[in-house]
Amino acid sequence: MQNNFKLFFFIFLLISILYSFSINAQTSVKCINPNQIPQKHKYKFIHNKYLEKVSNLDDLNPECYNVDDSDSYYSEIDSFIVKKDINIVWQKYKTISLKDTYSGHIVKLGFVYSKKKRKIYYINDKYDGIKVGQIYFIRLNLLGGIKKLIVAYEVTKIDDKKKMIQFCYINNGISQGSQRIFLYKTKEGFTKILHKTYYKSRSKLRDRRLYPIFHKRVVEELHHNLIKSLSLN
Repeated sequence: MQNNFKLFFFIFLLISILYSFSINAQTSVKCINPNQIPQKHKYKFIHNKYLEKVSNLDDLNPECYNVDDSDSYYSEIDSFIVKKDINIVWQKYKTISLKDTYSGHIVKLGFVYSKKKRKIYYINDKYDGIKVGQIYFIRLNLLGGIKKLIVAYEVTKIDDKKKMIQFCYINNGISQGSQRIFLYKTKEGFTKILHKTYYKSRSKLRDRRLYPIFHKRVVEELHHNLIKSLSLN
């Protein structure tokens, strides 16, 4: 009886250790495969400010807009009209493929990490849509590609009733704050998209002069990619 108990305990301990190794392997920064990132400067998605002090992707945290400190943030609002029913547009926002989302010239995808599934997605992987807890690592090609900037953000809220998606910048980056996408039905039966951004950094010059210009180009490209995808359906 005692020998059976020892055997059971040993097997249980072994399974626990193997499971622990498996989980760590799926969440480790070392698991990021640069060969799955089809673009130049792919190693910048591994060697950057977000990852230099962490070994586990689960240690990354969002730094969202703090309403109690709202005076320290800048804001930008962009709007778009899509001549489609709001429910069709909302569904597309939640399920559009990574390849269609990042098909432009300014914004390129490195990878997506899902905290809930503890899984890394690359641009050609099977992907079941945007979910809370996903972290997106993207590269911005600014000034015609002369300046390349890695940005990471996490999806922190998806509200089907209000048709709102919120994502926040990951800590250790240049910017802090939140971006929120709202969908509204127009009186013509179309869809109005509002993209609201609340942000700040350590540089007031950057926040006042540079961020608004480049941010607008990035937002326009991403939303136009989605609108283009809708028109092909």
